[in-house]
Amino acid sequence: MTAATGPPIVTGVDGSAESLDAVRWAARTARLRDAPLEIVHALDVPALLAGGVVPPPDELVEALRARGLRALRTARELAAAQGVPGAVTRLDSDRAAQTLIEASRTAALLVVGSTGHGRLTSLLAGSVASAVGTHARCDTVVVRGDSWDEPEAAGRPIVAGVDGSEAGTRVLATALAEAGARRAPLVVLHAWSDSPPPHRDPRCVTEAGRRLLEEQVLAHDTGDVVVEQVVVQAHPRRELVERSAAAQLVVLGDRGRGGFPGLLLGSTGQALLHHAACPVHLVRTTS
Repeated sequence: MTAATGPPIVTGVDGSAESLDAVRWAARTARLRDAPLEIVHALDVPALLAGGVVPPPDELVEALRARGLRALRTARELAAAQGVPGAVTRLDSDRAAQTLIEASRTAALLVVGSTGHGRLTSLLAGSVASAVGTHARCDTVVVRGDSWDEPEAAGRPIVAGVDGSEAGTRVLATALAEAGARRAPLVVLHAWSDSPPPHRDPRCVTEAGRRLLEEQVLAHDTGDVVVEQVVVQAHPRRELVERSAAAQLVVLGDRGRGGFPGLLLGSTGQALLHHAACPVHLVRTTS
């Protein structure tokens, strides 16, 4: 692999299995995109301040630093095993959310694990999730599931949740790029609520959804990607979670309307982040 240039893919590691999954996914994606890879570990020293002002003992900080360096070495070796021998590692003393939010200013993509005993891998489950979702300046991938790296997973489709908002255009463009790079089929999904709008025939709503998808897909260059357009009368949360079991990646926006509103802060986004069976790509759709 030649020296990669451009904005890096950034991933956080704490030594847990989930964070190492994120490193593997990030490294493979960096190799696929020929992008640099940066691996960071946050010591979260501010959380150790007694009473919010008294610094922690030097011995404790050094012990945390030593543990962080070990986690970074392990992660770098793992990245090299995925075909990315030149990963940059960085130890940061700040809180996890601030570390990644700052890194997102110059990153092409943030990649984190779904859960873990450390702070970086639990980013999107709790109060830190709101901070990252609100302030991150680039897309975020949450690596979920136990079978995403199995050999047969490469043949699974990418699923994109698309609504009628302007943000849906970027979601579709991102999903098409991922499908093209991974040589995977793409399922473009528009799911509307179990209950149709008042005074609307469900068949009319479904037909409107089909027209919406056709228009959005026609507005993009699909290249060699095989695209399946799906309109269903179902709750977006349930439909996306169910389809994630047979997908290699779910792509959706961090904001939206209609079928996919307020993903990071709403029930649909939370459901995907906690229950999806494959990695979830949250497209940054706001400036």
